[in-house]
Amino acid sequence: MWCFPMFNCEKNTKKALPLRPSVRMPHHFPWEVKVRHHPGSTKKEIHDEPEWTKRSSHSIGFKNQEGRRAGISHPDHEDLDPEHAKEIEEARQKRAELKNHIDAGDPVNFRDVIEKQTSFHIRHPENRSLGWRYVLETTEDFIKNQEKWPINTRRREESPHQEVLVESGQGQKEETWRRHEEDKKESLSPQERSLLEALEKEATYISHLQQSDGKKPCLQKNNRSSISIDEQDQFTPDNWLPRCPDLIRLTGNHPMNAEPSVHCLLQGGLITPNEIHYVRNHGAVPRLLWELHHLEIEYDGQTVSLTMDALKNRFHMINIPVAMACTGNRRKELNLLRKTKGANNAAASVGCAYWKGPLLRDVLLAAGIPESLGASSKKHYVNFAGADSPSEGPYETSIPFEYAMDPTNDVLLAMYMNDLPLPPDHGYPVRLMIPGYIGGRCVKWLKRIWISDHENESFYHIWDNRAMPPFVVSKDSEFAKVLFRHPSTACYEQNMNSVIAKPAQGEVISLGGDKAKEKYRIEGYAYNGGGHEIQHVEVSLDGGDNWLFATTRFPEFPIRHGNKFWTWIFWHVDVNLAGLAGAGKGIMVRCLDSAKNIQPQGIRWNLMGMMNNSWYTIKPEIITDSKDGNPAVMFRHPTEAGSATGGWMQPSEQVRVAEAKQTGGAPQKEFTREEIEKHDKEGDCWIVVDYKVYDATSVLNWHPGGKPAILAHAGKCHQETTDHFRSIHDDFAWKKLHECILGKVTQKTADFIKQNANAVAKAKSDASSGALEQHRWVPVKLIKRTQLTPDTRRYTFALPDGKQDLGLGGTCQHIQLGFHLQDKMLVRPYTPTRPILPATTTPPTPPSTPKTASCTPNKDRTFDLTIKTYFPTPSSPGGALSNLLDCMPLGEEIEIRGPAGDITYLGHGSFSVSGPPLSPTATHHFNRVSLVLGGSGITPGYALMARIAMTPDDMTQVRVIDANRSQKDILLRDELDKFERETKGKIEITHVLSQPDEKNWEGERGYVTPGLLRQKLFPPDNGKSAVFLCGPPGLVNSVLPALKDWGYVEDKNMFGF
Repeated sequence: MWCFPMFNCEKNTKKALPLRPSVRMPHHFPWEVKVRHHPGSTKKEIHDEPEWTKRSSHSIGFKNQEGRRAGISHPDHEDLDPEHAKEIEEARQKRAELKNHIDAGDPVNFRDVIEKQTSFHIRHPENRSLGWRYVLETTEDFIKNQEKWPINTRRREESPHQEVLVESGQGQKEETWRRHEEDKKESLSPQERSLLEALEKEATYISHLQQSDGKKPCLQKNNRSSISIDEQDQFTPDNWLPRCPDLIRLTGNHPMNAEPSVHCLLQGGLITPNEIHYVRNHGAVPRLLWELHHLEIEYDGQTVSLTMDALKNRFHMINIPVAMACTGNRRKELNLLRKTKGANNAAASVGCAYWKGPLLRDVLLAAGIPESLGASSKKHYVNFAGADSPSEGPYETSIPFEYAMDPTNDVLLAMYMNDLPLPPDHGYPVRLMIPGYIGGRCVKWLKRIWISDHENESFYHIWDNRAMPPFVVSKDSEFAKVLFRHPSTACYEQNMNSVIAKPAQGEVISLGGDKAKEKYRIEGYAYNGGGHEIQHVEVSLDGGDNWLFATTRFPEFPIRHGNKFWTWIFWHVDVNLAGLAGAGKGIMVRCLDSAKNIQPQGIRWNLMGMMNNSWYTIKPEIITDSKDGNPAVMFRHPTEAGSATGGWMQPSEQVRVAEAKQTGGAPQKEFTREEIEKHDKEGDCWIVVDYKVYDATSVLNWHPGGKPAILAHAGKCHQETTDHFRSIHDDFAWKKLHECILGKVTQKTADFIKQNANAVAKAKSDASSGALEQHRWVPVKLIKRTQLTPDTRRYTFALPDGKQDLGLGGTCQHIQLGFHLQDKMLVRPYTPTRPILPATTTPPTPPSTPKTASCTPNKDRTFDLTIKTYFPTPSSPGGALSNLLDCMPLGEEIEIRGPAGDITYLGHGSFSVSGPPLSPTATHHFNRVSLVLGGSGITPGYALMARIAMTPDDMTQVRVIDANRSQKDILLRDELDKFERETKGKIEITHVLSQPDEKNWEGERGYVTPGLLRQKLFPPDNGKSAVFLCGPPGLVNSVLPALKDWGYVEDKNMFGF
């Protein structure tokens, strides 16, 4: 059965309906690995494998950097006004109708689904986070492959699934995965006098700090600088979420766990902008709608269900700044001593934002829960559950009931962050916020609250957010089983911590001239838990023998209830640059709180990598300034977030030995890139880690990070898989990975991976001036839909505000179009049919130029795509994106990325063709150009023909074979006829129909044969002519051998768009 998770419309419904049949969590069964037998690539395949490092990335039929095969086109209520309340009820009914339709076993198509899923955000944007996207709550795989379409029934009957599985071991189960020196009696020096004056000023400053009444607005307005979507998210369920490029990912593509650099965090200010606040997710971000989400509160057998409007409008809200930190902040320092069970967090998994919402106690009281649960000596707890679905079951936790009901603890049901609706990554539409507590207790996407007489017993409450004694080194041990349930190991209040943010990691300061005598300001931040004030911050330049007193600064109105400090502080101390450069033992920071507790000097390792708050130390290095040749000092922090290795801390010998074992031997079978790329789907999933090939198919159903984390790397020969796996996995995960091993990549493929990694790093540093971005998805608005034929539409899109140009690098380049589905982004490449010319080109407009709308440069900040709609039939659901575009309401947005394509027409017979990664782009000149096109593959050829037609002095000759099924399938027929007619022989087009419907069809019939190619196209002619291909796989695969036999050579005079 398949249904939508948000069909849960009844107020007292306890469960959300699953998208697909439920899969048991990993802790319910042994984690078994099954590997399909594969003999490896043959000796001939290995011998014949191309030298990938010497070939362009657009080799016909192979995946390029966008994952597309070059030359291949895509295959065939009471708190609402009455009107809005009516809209919501109608939306519920439509969804219920669709659910009933599916439950009855009737197949539905994309048009059915999009028409039954109401989009509220265009008409009601007020309760949405910035950058909100519409998501179609289904998957392409379900619509096309899982439903009982006749075409699927026939396919299953004709090709019954057969495979031989070889078990690797019996499967193993780890327990659910697993300062001052004493004052000298001397007269004060100038430095001491300066310090004394600073202390007097600070005392006055602190005495004048003001209380927060919970009604002050947030002054931080720079919360979202970009609403583009990172390409790393496109094939995950988070494909609809805009995320800041300044966030450094800690656990690969998915789930999202990220932090900024410490310097970026400091620059953000005392109130952290939403977009750079650290993110900690255990799985996919749930897609919750304000109108349909309810918060259920259970007590004494009764359930009260609150809509978001009720929660917003019925209760008094308070708005207070709160500093929140991840329990794993600074974990990477521990991981370099000995691997823990967590990710490589550096020191910026912390932030301070305004959180606004009703007090939890007010909501509980209104739900009928008494302020006190009687004179019973039994302790009670408030339990919380989120609406997300991480791999180990629901994310739940609990806190003491008395703590929750104490109004001076300010426990909130937060609905706003920095005066904006919560970003989805931070719990939209409602989350728990417990000031002074660790982030792991502040449940996001809150859906359920209940009272119990015992602590929560869910996986994440027991097996996460625990600070274990150092002697516990495995979750398997008997001590671990007891201590993970022992109350002394649970983390609730944050511990105090301090961090140096400036000098920044890698910062270089010249010491030439008199600069060594100049002052330098060391800066950073510090925070504490439980509302305890940070009273002193101290900095040492000599290894802790002597300490300098730092000046502190709080956010405005930091005090609550007379003595509660929920915020962090910024601090600074001014020193001579010479003294800073000479701090050979390191520059250290520590802080003290109101109880005179002080940070410990040394690191205390623990299995989960929690609560590291040792002295934070950065180290200077004397170097030669590359700019002027003078001495300079460069600073290194202990670590950098994620997989970066620029910190001064290096892996211990124990860690190095463990890594050597993890990357041990592999079977001698070798696999070519071509073979690996075949295994790129859920039912057949290979990954490459450290140049070894693994069959991860059987891991998908129990992988703690979910399927998308693995499928994002399926069938890909790139370095990212290795980097992501190394950054987050422990010894147990490496052991399970080795059970999946098949063999290793060939040397040519290994060279390709190395070379491509360098090219990707360089490409990400290149910026775009137009709307398009190479590595991020940008929203564009559909403003017009024009019917050209019964099944072909021209779609006009408006560019984002502030963008004057689409940003295509030249003619023949295409863009990626993305539509948000529940499991991933639906992506298709299209070549715009307007504009044809780059923005910098001024095209001539002679009388003979075909005056079609598609042949004008971009002047109105719009662009066109011409797309054929493959409508559903009784036997199949039809095309995915073409039907969604046809039904999409005007004003809705879709994503674009690019420009893509390695071939650009420069005019007058010159083509720019990208070569192998990091190699210079080659320019080829051809007097005669042949095109073999098919179906929607016509569009890059159309752009080339239009450019030549628009340029009278461009004498390039063009011959085209355009293959289609029937006459109605010929795209842009009128424009093509006009090109042929008005260019007077410069462009000649031959249409070939395999199933012509019309008896009066005078064109070619049948298929594209070698004879037809030689009859209608230009011969190779010693490099003066070239052929370009774009069409469905059947067409391209059939003509390639014939063109090669004729004398065309790939990457020389034969290319795939």
